[in-house]
Order: sequence, then structure tokens, then C-alpha cells
Amino acid sequence: MIDRVDTARVRPTIGLVTAAAASAFLGGAFASLADAQSARDWVIFPDLARSLDEMLGVSRVENWLVFRRNVNETESWQYWPRFYIPFNLPAGWTFTQRIDLPMDYTDAEGPKNPMGQWKAGIGDWFIEEIFTTPEVAKNLTLIGSVRFVFPTGGQAPFGSGQYQWGPMIGMSYAIPEHAVTISPVARYLMSYHAKDDGAAKVRTLDLFPTVTFGFRDGWSLSFYSENPIVHNDVTNKWFVPIDVLLLKRVSKHLDFTFGGAYGLVRDSPNYKYIINGSVAFYF
Repeated sequence: MIDRVDTARVRPTIGLVTAAAASAFLGGAFASLADAQSARDWVIFPDLARSLDEMLGVSRVENWLVFRRNVNETESWQYWPRFYIPFNLPAGWTFTQRIDLPMDYTDAEGPKNPMGQWKAGIGDWFIEEIFTTPEVAKNLTLIGSVRFVFPTGGQAPFGSGQYQWGPMIGMSYAIPEHAVTISPVARYLMSYHAKDDGAAKVRTLDLFPTVTFGFRDGWSLSFYSENPIVHNDVTNKWFVPIDVLLLKRVSKHLDFTFGGAYGLVRDSPNYKYIINGSVAFYF
């Protein structure tokens, strides 16, 4: 059972973080969805305990279902399980192992689906090594990670056909008296070895200007926690969406989310809109 606590004593859960990883979107083809950090890492509930003893060191699995409508009117459904396994280190540091295994069902065309028929396939799976510092100032924590993406999906529309890696830096600043967390994150993803001939080079900067508002009864609202602002360095073009996610904490062991994103600036043709939701289990 989750105890009630004074708001000033609540600290944000900051041990698990993700930020963006993306694949190049060239020639009208797209790679499987590989963005997102987790809104669950930033929530302060004004009437629910979120102590370090309760949350840090707790593993979880997030089960995401994502619908995506592309600018060329093709569509994609994705089941995207994400696993988080945290380890508490000395001096207040935290290491988190993240594992993502996206799977797609789409009618988009590409080398792996030349006829543009509805077809299922696995996406590019990836792992991420995440480190979180203890507080460096009051309510301020720093985050860094490295993500490694494997070309398990092959080429478009399921994958990029490239091995990729990407460093991430970020921070989390909590305002407990207002149940607000400001947690901007930036990642730069780069391809370094093509598995398939003709695979497009990947150079993307993903920006998450994440702000999360906690409410009573386990509800929260997060902006830019799932779908980032993207600059494609290959084409030198931007993609700017609006991204919103609603979260409900049911218990210490269960929560769910629902939200979506809509592309406002589509100079780099990423998608038209996304509808997404998830259920997470804590262990």
C-alpha cells in the first residue's frame, strides 16, 4: 500500500531514463519507431509516496502499443516491450540496464516490403546503459547514457539496416511543492556500420524538453516524454511535433498511460500523427 506523505518530502524517481534514438527517414521509407524516454521517471505525485526506497532498485516492464499514420498515408502498428533493470551503486549513483524489443505491423513500402502490403516484422532492437548521479544540487540530478541499436529489422520499413550508437545527456530538476519535474534530455544517434547495401546513413539529434505535472490520485501529465523534436543532420531538416502523455498510477505494481503526438513542422517527413498507450508492471 502506498503511504501518504508531505509534499515537500517527495523526491522524483530519477534512476531510470531514456531519451531518443532514431533512424534516417529518406526516400519515403521509415525505420521502426525507436524514440522515447519514460514519463514514469519524472513523476511527483503530491499525495503518494515516491521515496527512493520505494522506487529505486525496482525493475519494471512497459508494454507499449503504438499506432502511427505517416505523411504518405501509410500506417504502422507496433508492440514495443521495454525492460528496465536498475542497480543501486555506492555514493548514491544508479545504473540502469534498458532493453527494447519493438515489433511492427505495417503497410509502408521499403526493401523489406516492396509491394506495400500489410506485413509483420521485428524492428531494430536496442540496449541502453544509463547512469544517474546523486543530487548535485537541491532537487537536481544529472543523467547520461549510451544506446546501442542492432539492425535486427533489416531495412525499411522495419529497420535502418545500420548498427548505431548514441550518447545521451540530461538532467532532472524537481519542484516538489508544485509536483513539477523539468527533465530536458538530448541524444545524438549515429550509424557506424551498414548491415545491408544501400542502407541510409543515420545522424539525428533528438531533443526532449520534458515537463511533467503530477496530480492527486496518481494522475500526471507529461509533455515531450515519448516523441522528440528531431534534427536530421543528413538532410539538415527539422521535425517538430507536439507530444502529450497522460499517466495513471494504479498501485505500486501497476500503472498505465495514454497519449499521442502530432507533427507541426514536417520538413523532415517523420509522421503525421501517433497514438500510443502502455501498461507497466513493477517487480
